Amino acid sequence: MSKKQTSLESFFAKGKRPSEETEEEPTTSKKKKAAFNRQYQESYLKYGFIATGDSHAPSPLCIICGNQLSNEAMKPSKLLRHLETKHPALKDKPFEYFERKKQEQEGQKQLLRATTSINASALRASYLVAHRIAKAKKPFTIGEELILPATKDICRELLGDAAVKKIAQVPLSASTVTRRIDEIAEDIETQLLERINTSPWYALQVDESTDIENKAILLVYVRYLYQEDVHEDMLCALSLPTKTTAAELFKSLDDYISGKLKWSFCVGICTDGAAAMTGRLSGLTARIKEVAPECESTHCVIHREMLASRKMPPELNSVLNDVVKVINHIKAHALNSRLFEQLCEEMDAEHRRLLLYTEIRWLSRGRSLARVFELREPLQRFLSEKKSLLAAHFSDEEWVVKLAYLCDIFNLLNELNLSLQGKMTTVFKLADKVAAFKAKLDLWGRRVNRGIFDMFPTLAGILKETEPEPLFSQLVHDHLSSLLKEFERYFPTTKDPRTAKEWIRDPFVNKPGESSMSVQDEDQLLEIASDGSLKSVFETTTLPVFWIKVMAEYPEIATTALKTLLPFPTSYLCEAGFSAVTATKTKLRSRLDISNTLRVSLSPISPRWDRLVREKQAQGSH
Repeated sequence: MSKKQTSLESFFAKGKRPSEETEEEPTTSKKKKAAFNRQYQESYLKYGFIATGDSHAPSPLCIICGNQLSNEAMKPSKLLRHLETKHPALKDKPFEYFERKKQEQEGQKQLLRATTSINASALRASYLVAHRIAKAKKPFTIGEELILPATKDICRELLGDAAVKKIAQVPLSASTVTRRIDEIAEDIETQLLERINTSPWYALQVDESTDIENKAILLVYVRYLYQEDVHEDMLCALSLPTKTTAAELFKSLDDYISGKLKWSFCVGICTDGAAAMTGRLSGLTARIKEVAPECESTHCVIHREMLASRKMPPELNSVLNDVVKVINHIKAHALNSRLFEQLCEEMDAEHRRLLLYTEIRWLSRGRSLARVFELREPLQRFLSEKKSLLAAHFSDEEWVVKLAYLCDIFNLLNELNLSLQGKMTTVFKLADKVAAFKAKLDLWGRRVNRGIFDMFPTLAGILKETEPEPLFSQLVHDHLSSLLKEFERYFPTTKDPRTAKEWIRDPFVNKPGESSMSVQDEDQLLEIASDGSLKSVFETTTLPVFWIKVMAEYPEIATTALKTLLPFPTSYLCEAGFSAVTATKTKLRSRLDISNTLRVSLSPISPRWDRLVREKQAQGSH
């Protein structure tokens, strides 16, 4: 092999071509040339030039025309020639003239920098205000029509006109706010997907409803692990263009998740009891289980509680129907509503209006009954003056006693319902609430057999003044027994989620059964129960956080615990989300695309403001 070939191989091994190496060899002349870079002198200002660029090799800049010459032109003769040829009228100007021009140029630079800073701040303020508008579920026009003028008025009175000029540069038009919300929503979604993809598992909560335009919306919430804690957030709000069958629901959800997440990491899906959701053969949950083998489906605990409390004896159901007729008789006519409100005021009643009964609302039944019972005297007087047959009910002692019982029992059911609502709930907590209520129903039934009604305060107060019929106690007992059977039907003891899993709630007290755990999991549980340092961690953190912390040391048993705690037990978040849809998409905003606005208003993730501002060019309002 020749020397030439060897040298070529060495060049290519270095990742360089021979020509590149040859060009780099003569560096001595470049260094000598760099040593003779001309420097700027203050006296050059009389020719109309200042220095700009690198301090080691400055370039002369003409403050008259703005032309920038090379470093080699940093000579008095060349600078003078530029002044005489380009600006002959200024060659006889004194030094003070050029010094004043220099100061003017420096002032313009400072103004430009200040303007740029103000525009950047105004851009950030625009994002912040748009975020608040979305959080408050207000129309996008409120920024330009109310927020900006009101802010100007406040600044004018407190800070002066200079502050008003700065505020005026914040862009808050409706189209600008729309773009800002879309960009904020995109940033929040990006962060959310990044978090979910770092989580070993996630669980979903799904519900479907319609908006003011009768357009179907599939709302999906997600629960995932992030930074040693469990987080909940709205995953997406999908529009269903036509049908709301199980196939359409799954198609919309699969189109979103398949491109962003992995179905194999889904360990839970919670829905209501609709056939399209819970169908065993072709429902949404069945289709999800086909692509997510580890996924466990859950029927919302709150919906099951509502289904269990619907059944009533005919005698009590007729009282409820009478109450609904009374409410509708007054609320359906504007004049009746006004007259009844005036009557309540004259009678010094605590409340002035009745509450409409809506069957689909969780707390409506109990609150409507309680309001009618409270206003029974004004109602009797009003209906009597109107010569309505409904007035006779309030004179019937047996009817009033039944009404009092219904107020009490549905008030207790409402308390149970409220205890089942909320964020970050676990299956253990809700199972405890339901089990306690079932035990109370059994206890109340035995008390009623002995003639004790103290657990029903409204009824007990009425019974002090009225002697009920002998069959009334049997009616109450039968209703309590019926409620207990319905609760046992929807919450069977044989399917109690706590069975054989109490060790998850407290691994230091509850021991596993012989067949409930694998040998490896049982050994790890005993090690955890014997670790005093872990017990102090357990006492100072929440249950999911504890199992996340021990996951590195005991991965198998922690995995079992977290897969039990992660799935949603209720669809409460979806129901709250649809309330936000109702507040956001009104008759005056019926064409609004709800998905981005809903994400910004419901997500707890904070947008990355610096990144959003950095990606946009700061411009003043116009």
